[in-house]
Amino acid sequence: MIMSQSLASKSSLIFYGIGNLSPAIKSNFLGAPIFYYYNNVLGLDALLVSLALAIALIIDGITDPLIGYFSDYTKSKLGRRHPYIFASIVPGALFYFLLITWQFADSQLGLFFQLLLLITMLRVSWTLYQIPREALGAEISKDYHQRTQLHGLSSFFGWIGGAGIFYATQKYFLKDSYDNFEGYQQLAIWGSSLILVTGLIFALGTLKDIPKLEPPKTDRPQSVRGIWTEIKATLNHKSWLMLFFSGVVFAVFVGLTSGLGFYFNSFFWDWKPSDVAIFAIVDLMAAMSISALAGPLAKRFDKKNLAVTLFILSIIIGPVLLILRLIDINFGTTLLPPNGEQYGPLWWVMLIHSLIAASVAVLAWILVGSMTADVVEDSQTKTGRRAEGLFFAGPNLIQKSVSGIGLMIKGILLSVVGFSASSSQADKMIAIEQLAIAIVLISIVLPSLALYLFSKYEITKTLHDTNLKSLRYSE
Repeated sequence: MIMSQSLASKSSLIFYGIGNLSPAIKSNFLGAPIFYYYNNVLGLDALLVSLALAIALIIDGITDPLIGYFSDYTKSKLGRRHPYIFASIVPGALFYFLLITWQFADSQLGLFFQLLLLITMLRVSWTLYQIPREALGAEISKDYHQRTQLHGLSSFFGWIGGAGIFYATQKYFLKDSYDNFEGYQQLAIWGSSLILVTGLIFALGTLKDIPKLEPPKTDRPQSVRGIWTEIKATLNHKSWLMLFFSGVVFAVFVGLTSGLGFYFNSFFWDWKPSDVAIFAIVDLMAAMSISALAGPLAKRFDKKNLAVTLFILSIIIGPVLLILRLIDINFGTTLLPPNGEQYGPLWWVMLIHSLIAASVAVLAWILVGSMTADVVEDSQTKTGRRAEGLFFAGPNLIQKSVSGIGLMIKGILLSVVGFSASSSQADKMIAIEQLAIAIVLISIVLPSLALYLFSKYEITKTLHDTNLKSLRYSE
């Protein structure tokens, strides 16, 4: 029996890519802005901010494999992925809006529970969106190289959403201060509206693909134990496990470092939001260019080899500016130009650094997404089970949980270095300098460990082609 086509149409690729706009806009606020907003604007203690974000991440992570699992088995007129996607869009936009605008308490405890409630609801809502969407990508195209193109387009649109809203936030909403309360309210209106509209465009645009997708699995275990037994058996795949554990380590790193950009810009580099807003547009241009090159580069160098090289570059490039400035501060050198002059020498150095770092990161994550999709057929040949939902959701269970650990450590670090919303500007600057030292060390050690694990991935194009033939997928 010949099963669904390996290649996807151009319109399917585009609509799938558009689907990454909504999570990119959401994730942008859950990166740097949310931690700074609740800590330094609303005045919630950094440890409590970290605790709320960490608990929400853990709950979110637990729901990911469950949603992935049930979407693999769902049978409906809308297919097995789209019911979850449609159900998530309005709640996702609503909770994003409320997270920024709704303040029902001023006390530390009240603010903590407000943040915990709203961030948990937002994350769970978007689990319903993102996990089925990622699984859908592995079904839309089974071709080894087109999957790289698919994830390249997804990354392209993701950067449009993330960089676009980040530019608007700093240039037009926050303007001259990262503490601009009214600016955050404007972000809430625009961000939630765009989440709603772009999510609906993706969901409606991919409806035509439903008849061509994989049918739902029919041999669903009836007991909870049976469900978890199948989940564990499916995910016991070496290449996937290497991607998984590499992602676990990297998740700790992301949890530690995400959200610190506003702190470093304000207290280490002496930038106003409007000074560096253009960086987001430059990063977007880099993402657009590299996304277009992802397919040809992967064909020439193979996915894994290219990805390993990129991760090595990221370890070198990531902390280099912090290292140079710390040397200047502690040894009286002038390796970097002075702070605070828009369009001055340092501004240009940081712009170029941002462009290179963004290019490396974008291409690396395009390749990782494509490599994860290739695991689906390799596992199917060994187990007889096709489980896109599990393979894309499974990592999130642990990765989000350990990312929560990273968030907690970040809150502890901010407390240890003595950063407080009520401290003087001078004391905040001293605290952030101490924080920079810790982040440099973390930026070298954790990504290096993640890279080692990632290098153990084994699926090649030859093996993938063999898998497609054995499964009788048409080219």
